Amino acid sequence: MTSIADRYSSLLGFLLTRLRPVVAVACLALFGLEAGPTRSMAQDVRTRDGSSVVAGYSSAAAVPAVPRPAPLPLGIMARNTANGVEVVTVNPGSVAQASGLQAGDTIVNVAGYQVGMVGDRLYDVGDEVARRLNTSGQVPLLVRNGRTGGLVTMPAQFGTASRAISGVLNAPQGLQVPSTAVITVRLLDVTEPQWRDVALTQGQLPAARGFPVSYRLDPPVPTAGHRYAVDAKVEDGGRLLLQTAAPVPLAELDREQRVDLALVQAAPPPTAVAVVPSAQIQQWIQTYLGRPPRPYETEVWLADLQQGKSLSDVQAGILSSSEYFERQRSSRDAYVAEVFRQLYGMPPTPAQLADMQRRYDSVQGVRLQFVQQLLQQSR
Repeated sequence: MTSIADRYSSLLGFLLTRLRPVVAVACLALFGLEAGPTRSMAQDVRTRDGSSVVAGYSSAAAVPAVPRPAPLPLGIMARNTANGVEVVTVNPGSVAQASGLQAGDTIVNVAGYQVGMVGDRLYDVGDEVARRLNTSGQVPLLVRNGRTGGLVTMPAQFGTASRAISGVLNAPQGLQVPSTAVITVRLLDVTEPQWRDVALTQGQLPAARGFPVSYRLDPPVPTAGHRYAVDAKVEDGGRLLLQTAAPVPLAELDREQRVDLALVQAAPPPTAVAVVPSAQIQQWIQTYLGRPPRPYETEVWLADLQQGKSLSDVQAGILSSSEYFERQRSSRDAYVAEVFRQLYGMPPTPAQLADMQRRYDSVQGVRLQFVQQLLQQSR
């Protein structure tokens, strides 16, 4: 016969077995957690200090302390939850507003690192942003849209150092320029010798108020490996009055800097020297082909001039001839390198050679077209 104590024990065991899921859900609700899909409690969570949080315990104690940068404000009021940082309000004019964040959105992670409550630890979104900011002042935020529920990556852009170039333009004392004259200040890319007047940006201002004159340029993002310079000129009705003696090179283009420029009177245009076509053609044949002109060879090229071709066309014809190509062992690389040397007076750098090869291939090896394009650019 079963005792009363045995009966109560069996009943208590039955109730605990049946009610265990309910008790578990009640505990989740009590602590504000969401009962979602089951996941392994040993799953690692990325943290900003390189440690991992496993089942609510951190291994950070075994990792040396890492200095924290000052947190960067997104400009939000937020609530830290186990699902991320829930945005409550967004400040007008803030980084958050510019990034597209709205009230009701949830920031899930910063550059792949979870924020909000991870287990029993708080990972502050401001700290995480400061740690993950790249050199351009940008950091990606993984955000759950509060209206659609979808996940989207939003780049948050923080202010970066100014790259403005500013300074003063000075001209010879007592020099008067017409009131209609215009000053032009340019930022030039001077990486390649054949790049002439390649202005990345420029600004213009009237010269009527006299000198000195202040200027400011806001350059674009620089290209790695390129070199830059600043110059200025004063023109009136297309006539050059003043200019810098030479472009002023810049040591770098990723910081704000002051560059004062001195303007000097422009030299009068040189008197054009008459070119004798026959003498020029004979010189090209001797220089490019390494021999004197053959009988009637000069006359053939002169006949082309009489039919409307220019001296530049004749030069391109000689440089693109089969004889000249064969002198370079019929090699594309040797040919484009030698053409570069003849036109610019120096052998090409590896980057310049690669550019010449690309140009040659872009016209499918049509040498005449290749040389004509180079001659047009070098004018």
